Amino acid sequence: MGNSFGGGLYDPGLHLFVDDAEVQDHPGFLRKIQRPERVQPEPVLKPERPWEGRTVQIKGGLHYDAGEDLFKMWYWTWSCSIEQMHAGAPTFLCYATSRDGVHWERPELGLVEFGGSKDNNIVLATHGDPWGVVEDPLEKDPGRRYKLGLYSQPGGSPGPGDPQARGRFMKSVADSHGMFACCSADGIHWNPEEGLLVPRAGDAGVLTCDPIAQGYISASRRYNCLMDHFVLEWKKYRRVIALSTSADFVHWTPLKTVLKPDDLDPPDIQLYQMVPFVYGNQYLGILWVSHPTELSAMELASAHEVEHWQRVGRREEFFSVGSPGSWDGGWAACGLSAPALKGDTLYMGYSGKPQGHGTGGNFHSSIGMLTLRRDAFAAMRCGIGGGELMTEPILVSGPRLSVNALVLFGQLRLRVVDDLEVPGGYSLEECNGLVRGDSTDFEITWGEERRDLAPFVGRKIRLHMQADNAASLYSYRIGSRGKIARGTGR
Repeated sequence: MGNSFGGGLYDPGLHLFVDDAEVQDHPGFLRKIQRPERVQPEPVLKPERPWEGRTVQIKGGLHYDAGEDLFKMWYWTWSCSIEQMHAGAPTFLCYATSRDGVHWERPELGLVEFGGSKDNNIVLATHGDPWGVVEDPLEKDPGRRYKLGLYSQPGGSPGPGDPQARGRFMKSVADSHGMFACCSADGIHWNPEEGLLVPRAGDAGVLTCDPIAQGYISASRRYNCLMDHFVLEWKKYRRVIALSTSADFVHWTPLKTVLKPDDLDPPDIQLYQMVPFVYGNQYLGILWVSHPTELSAMELASAHEVEHWQRVGRREEFFSVGSPGSWDGGWAACGLSAPALKGDTLYMGYSGKPQGHGTGGNFHSSIGMLTLRRDAFAAMRCGIGGGELMTEPILVSGPRLSVNALVLFGQLRLRVVDDLEVPGGYSLEECNGLVRGDSTDFEITWGEERRDLAPFVGRKIRLHMQADNAASLYSYRIGSRGKIARGTGR
C-alpha cells in the first residue's frame, strides 16, 4: 500500500517546530523556513505525447509506494484548445511511474482511446479539474480504495463572451457545480460516483485524507466565489482558502473560510490554493500565494485544529519560481498531494510555466521535482551564542525520545521538567545529547544507564532543550522504544 492517507507522515508522537503552539519560549533560537531543492534544473516530465499537447500539470498528485519501491504520479493534460475545452472537449488524467522520482515511464494501459488508439497512459477522460488522488486504507469497499476529487460544472461552459449571458448560465448551475468524485480499486480504473459532494466550491481545490479525524478534507475557495465573480460581476475580491470536511465521504460540512489576506499583505495578493495534509501530530498546508505581478510563490501554513490556520513564520517563501527565462520562471505550484516520504527525504512534484498565471503562454507547462529533509519545513536555529527552548507540557506516549537536528558545533542537551522540578537523573549534565552531529532520529538518553522516558509514560512533562553553539532543530519525537540512531553521543 502507498502512503497517501497518513503518508507515513501521521505520527501523534512527532512534534514539529513550524509554530509556537507547543513551544513555551525559545530565547536564542530563531525560526527559519527551510526551502526544498530542485532535483535538477530541467523538468522531470514534459509534454511529449500527442494527448499531452503543451501541458502536463501534477494535479493528481505524487505518491511513494514503499511495498513496490515505486513513485506513482497522476497528472493532468489536454491536447485541445481552450475554446474546444469550453465546447466540451475532454481533458485527461494520466499515470506515470518512477524508481527515483526523476526518470518517469508512461505505461501503455489500453484504457482510453485517443486518436484512434488506446496505446497511452490515460486513466480517465474528464470534463472536470482534478483535485488530487488519495489512497484510503479506512475504506471497506476495495473498489473505492482510491479516491479522486473533481471540480465539475454540469451543463458545460459558455466560455468567454457576453458577461450577462455567462452570468445567467453560472446562476443556472449554482446548485450543481462544485466537487464530485471518482473511485478506483487500483488508481488506474476509475468509476464516476453520483452526487455533488461540496456544492459551490471554487474551481481550484484539493482533496485529501485526515488521519487525525479519521476523515477527509476538501480545500477550495470560499462559498459562492465563482457566483460572485460571474453573476454579481464583483471581480475585485481577493481569493481566500476555505475547507469542507467529512467523516464518511458522503456528508460534508459547509465550506468555511480558514485563511484570508490581511493587513500584512499587499492590497492585490491572492491566496490562490492550499494543499493541506497531516504531518506528525498536526496539519500543514502548502499555500499558493499569487502576487500582483502574477508570479506565484509557495508559503507554509499550519494548524492544530482543522478549522484554525495560520501562516508560518514571517511568511517567507517556502518555494518560488525559477530564474527569469527558465521553464518555471513565471509560475510554479506544488502538486495536489502531501509530500511523498522515502527514507529520510521528502519528494514534492510541482507544475511550472515560463510565464505567469493568467498571462500569455498560460497553458505551456511541465513538471519538476523538489526534495526536502524529513520534517524540515522549519528549523529553530541558533548561532555561536547558542539557544534554549522550553516546550509546553506534552504527553509522553512512549519511552523513547529522539530529535531530528543538526549540531554544527558544541552539543544539544535536554532535561525533563516535571511541573517545577527536574527529576533526579534527568538533568542537562546527565543528558547523552547530540554532539557535533547530524541525525534525523537521534535517541536522547540520560546517564550511563541510558535512561529513557519510561517513568513518565502517560503523563505530561516539559522538555528543556539547550544548544551551546550553532544548531538547527527540526523536530522531536516521543514514541515506542527503538534503536539508538547513529550519531555522536556522550
